[in-house]
Amino acid sequence: MSRDRVRFTLPNDGANTARAAQRAFGLTCSQAYHAVHVKQTIICRPSQFARFLIYRGFNQLNAELLPAEHHDHTLDVTRNPA
Repeated sequence: MSRDRVRFTLPNDGANTARAAQRAFGLTCSQAYHAVHVKQTIICRPSQFARFLIYRGFNQLNAELLPAEHHDHTLDVTRNPA
């Protein structure tokens, strides 16, 4: 597991951000809504941050989380060292 951490401030921009924070960080509903309301600073693992960004929405990227066993004809760069 990576020892890197991401620190960022949750924007107060609505329910979508609270729901994304709840799913990505394992918060309760009330914790997530409070964190968004007060613009809470979060420290998390890079994988949690990526999940948060995906759950929050990147419509132009069509991003989605895939199960580990998912394979198709896309370029899989997960084994590259970068």
